[in-house]
Amino acid sequence: MLMTKPTIENFLLQSYSKQTVDSYMFAINHFLKRNPKAKRYKYRNIVQYMEEISQEQPNGKYRVVILSAIKKYYDYLIMSGYRTDHPCRKLNIKVNSNQAVQVQDLFSSEELELLLARENRYENLDTRNSVLLNLLIYQGLTSDEIIKLNVQDIDLDEGTIYIKASSNLNRRKLSLLAKQILLFSKYLNEARPKMLRTSTDKLIIGKLGKPITVNSIHAMIEPLKPLFPDKKLNPRTIRMSVICNWLNEKKLPLEHVQELAGHKWPGTTEKYIKADSQQQRELINKYFPI
Repeated sequence: MLMTKPTIENFLLQSYSKQTVDSYMFAINHFLKRNPKAKRYKYRNIVQYMEEISQEQPNGKYRVVILSAIKKYYDYLIMSGYRTDHPCRKLNIKVNSNQAVQVQDLFSSEELELLLARENRYENLDTRNSVLLNLLIYQGLTSDEIIKLNVQDIDLDEGTIYIKASSNLNRRKLSLLAKQILLFSKYLNEARPKMLRTSTDKLIIGKLGKPITVNSIHAMIEPLKPLFPDKKLNPRTIRMSVICNWLNEKKLPLEHVQELAGHKWPGTTEKYIKADSQQQRELINKYFPI
């Protein structure tokens, strides 16, 4: 005898009250009516739908309920065997939106590469600075993330670096570029041991042989500012440029860039999209009409 699959309503009633289920079903039915192909939707489709809802409904708490209901819909599809993946499990709503990023003021990948051309008088310090700049311009780390890195967070065999979570950013494991492996190996096995003056697991060491500080990172960037006299060069604008280039130069998917950057909300990542193509202009006109 074949077992019949429960309806989505019965599926929800197994875990929630009738009142909550009624609220979820209203949002799900509204979602499906406006999105008849929702069963095959990907992450970006749902982000776009939530952007559309944000234009119609400024109440953030209401949007949270809508997204929760949509997540339950895809939970049901997975339980029923219609899908094996969940397209929006990691998607969250940020109630208060920040100002748009002024992407025209940021740096291209070629400009960021120029930062690596500077040499120091001391080889060990030069290697240390190269590692630090690599973490800024290839992994897009924040200064706070860099100073918290431990030696154990670098896995040269696997070619990865583990970034701890913070109050603002998610934890993540990022890949090292092939050309970074030799540099990081040289720093860990040669330069760093010679620079150490105290026992510490921190990855980046300062001139005095102790763990580096955020102020020290800013001081290292200071001599590079004449390269770009008309722009603001600091660890923050470098990170912002990296995120912008991931999206607009390398054309990486929005959800992938969100993970690489550690952003908690896709809306934070979306602010880096340049409106320099017909497709992007159409997207803006659709959700932000004049």
